[in-house]
Amino acid sequence: MSWGGSFQLIQTLRKSPAVFRCCFRQDRAQTLSHGDPLFKVHYLGTEKIYSLDVEQAEEAIGRLLEKSPDMATLDKLGKEHALVVRPRYVEVKEIRTGRQLTKTYLKDIAYCAADTSKPNLFLYICKQQGQQLQCRVFWCSRPDQAKDMTACLARSFQKALKDLQEEETTHARRKKSKGKEANCSDRRKEKLHTTSRLEK
Repeated sequence: MSWGGSFQLIQTLRKSPAVFRCCFRQDRAQTLSHGDPLFKVHYLGTEKIYSLDVEQAEEAIGRLLEKSPDMATLDKLGKEHALVVRPRYVEVKEIRTGRQLTKTYLKDIAYCAADTSKPNLFLYICKQQGQQLQCRVFWCSRPDQAKDMTACLARSFQKALKDLQEEETTHARRKKSKGKEANCSDRRKEKLHTTSRLEK
């Protein structure tokens, strides 16, 4: 393809209908998930907090909203981030570039919730290095999306806890089994030693 043809193609794509661009963004978002639950949101950011008090979370939300455009503008901005719920962690990615912005292990999340006073907001509080608490806040296009995200994370917590308990049970059984095998082996050695002495 000639340079002129490439330029024409780029111009055509730029003038293409919004539906085409929207479909392209959706496909791009789906490739980020690899089959795991994915929510398209606007990531407002992270604020440090010092306790799990509701007041601390509300103050953090207030500070982030001050830095962000007003609510009406947020709805027009679109969903440029993806919150992906993996089996062991939650990650936030830029949809356009695929760049990972945050990664939080489920075991480090203290709680998550849809904000009751601002139903379009979803947040989770997590423990970072040095035991520092952080509040991460997201703007959802619909209030029910924030509730869906809360429910999805709750299910992931339950599954992760169940998997951990199963791993611990399996580990305990293996340890017990190894202990029994060691005892049997010791008895066999002792029996062989006794037999050899009698033969002498």
